Amino acid sequence: MSKKILNAGNHRVFVDCDRTLVNTEIYPLLSKHIFDRRPKFFFRWNTVLTEARPSAKQFLQELGSKYEVAMLTLGHSKFQAKVLKELGLADLVGEIYGPDNCDNVPKTNGFVLIDDMEPHSLAIAYKMRWLGHQKGLENLEIWPEKLALHIVQCHPFTGGIEDSEPLTALLPSVHVRMAKMMADS
Repeated sequence: MSKKILNAGNHRVFVDCDRTLVNTEIYPLLSKHIFDRRPKFFFRWNTVLTEARPSAKQFLQELGSKYEVAMLTLGHSKFQAKVLKELGLADLVGEIYGPDNCDNVPKTNGFVLIDDMEPHSLAIAYKMRWLGHQKGLENLEIWPEKLALHIVQCHPFTGGIEDSEPLTALLPSVHVRMAKMMADS
């Protein structure tokens, strides 16, 4: 945990897991995919194929050197923890929050969420609610500004060695948003 962040008013960077940092596919245990060369593990009678986005490790390392990094995912937190462990990324992320433990998401003075989902999607609406922000009639006019401040969208990663948009290219955008929130608090 970065002392800079704790002294800067409890700001955090949240990162989505599937299609942002990794690509994960789940198949029945006894299927042809058991012979796939991609990294795999077995979970609840399924074969889980998973691979990290080529820029994921460097991205998390650079984020972690400046900010407290946590994961906010629509997947189960224990499953995502297993995925990250299998790919050697678990030590680069603090807490993992999903639908099973979203009530435990700590209150923050400011945050940025890096996600492959469209900012106006239902998935982002759920995550924003978990972070204490809910779209409603009282904030309808400022909601687009709120999303623009907090959400950094990346291209979805669907696997392979090609990274159409390295996550590290998003770092300047994250830094600008975090600096603004820290200055405003």
